[in-house]
Amino acid sequence: MLFHSIKFKFFAAICAIAVAFVGILSFLNVTLYDNYYLWQRERSLQDTYEGILQANQQGNDALITQLMLSEDIEGVRLTLVQNDGAVLYDSVLREQLTGSVSSEDGLFDGLSVAESAINGANNENMQEKGLDFVNVYDKKRNEEFLCLVGQMDGGYLVARIPFTYVEQNSAFNLLFLAVSGGLTLLICIGLAFFVARHFTRPLIAIGNVANAMADLDFSKKYDGPVHDEIGQLGQSINRLSEHLEETIAELRRSNWKLGQEIQEKEKIDALRQEFIINVSHELKTPIALIQGYAEGLKEGVAETPEDRDFYCATISDEAVRMNNLVMQLLNLSKLELGRETPNWGDVDLDELIGSAVEKAVVLSDANKLDVSYTPSGLHVYSDDTMLEQVVNNYLTNAIRYTPEGGAVRLYTTQDPATGSVTITVFNQGEGVTEDELPRLWDKFYRTDKARSRALGGSGVGLSIVKALAEVLGGTCGARNVEGGIEFWFTVPGAAVKKL
Repeated sequence: MLFHSIKFKFFAAICAIAVAFVGILSFLNVTLYDNYYLWQRERSLQDTYEGILQANQQGNDALITQLMLSEDIEGVRLTLVQNDGAVLYDSVLREQLTGSVSSEDGLFDGLSVAESAINGANNENMQEKGLDFVNVYDKKRNEEFLCLVGQMDGGYLVARIPFTYVEQNSAFNLLFLAVSGGLTLLICIGLAFFVARHFTRPLIAIGNVANAMADLDFSKKYDGPVHDEIGQLGQSINRLSEHLEETIAELRRSNWKLGQEIQEKEKIDALRQEFIINVSHELKTPIALIQGYAEGLKEGVAETPEDRDFYCATISDEAVRMNNLVMQLLNLSKLELGRETPNWGDVDLDELIGSAVEKAVVLSDANKLDVSYTPSGLHVYSDDTMLEQVVNNYLTNAIRYTPEGGAVRLYTTQDPATGSVTITVFNQGEGVTEDELPRLWDKFYRTDKARSRALGGSGVGLSIVKALAEVLGGTCGARNVEGGIEFWFTVPGAAVKKL
């Protein structure tokens, strides 16, 4: 993985360039340096020769001065030789034109080199240019010289440098090149490491942000410098991350909303099917009874007036039951669809609940129940008809499920903190299980299905109470208490404060 990283590739590329640069420089130096150095020395010897020619035209003093300067500064050895072989000047003896020296004197070591150079000069070059370059090997010294032979006042000037200088310079140059090249390579490798890390760090950071985005993690952001193209790329990645996060969040919200709508639709479909089944079940029995007794009358089964009256009364009772159920369902549908608008006004709870208790006397007396209400003097701002329907449904339900000889209690209380007023209806009995309490408000739900028809319940009354609570802005509920169960309905405090 390391060899495929951009940091390693960047580092390797810079190192390769550095190695190539040092290698090319070394190759050029090894192959061309000696020739270049010789060429430069030839030019130096030629410049020395031209300088001596100019000084010779100015007189002996100038010539001697120029000869010594050339020796001291350029490091060359000079010999002036006449055409007859007489030596006028030589660097070893520094004869200043005071006489002549011949090779027979044995004092001049460079004469043989000068003679060999003069003899080895190319005549064509001497005639055309007036000078020539000759390599001369001195057997006595076992040394080779680069010599310039130039014509000068009926004689020759021989300027020479030993090849030992060239070899030493080449060796020094190679050693310096090896040391400097190695140091340069090490420095370049170090710089390559830091440069690669500097330039790849933001790219790695951008890559980490992109990987996080691929995993739908948009918390990571590029926070590096933005003054170059890489920084601008990082900012673009940040903007892309923000847009993707917003888009995905919006998509999730849309999916969640769609899921909720689908669940709601499925719930509505299930409720619709359950509603149809329940209504069909509720209507099946009275329809069957009406049909059966009607056919009995038609077939003359009821022979006596008393039997005919019984058949007709049964048909009438079942028709009333069916009508009540249909009216309750219509009322519940209007409430749930928001088609019932409250008629707000002052409601005297003592008067409303007292009237409901009086109307239920016939039912309560039939079961020998003790129904009582404790006046509170409370008033609320609400719809008296809807509140009366709430109280009647609670009271009817309590009377229906209270065992014979039991008690039903109604009372109202006010919360001093919120000002809300709660109407509570208590009836003695076994109560219901905690799991069944929330289901009491579902349409057609009955805790005791075997007794439901005998007790006359339709299973819609508490559903109507719940719908009325939503219309009036209140709440409703039920709880098991010692000795029975309580149903409550709360009118919000805001409605009470409007009085």
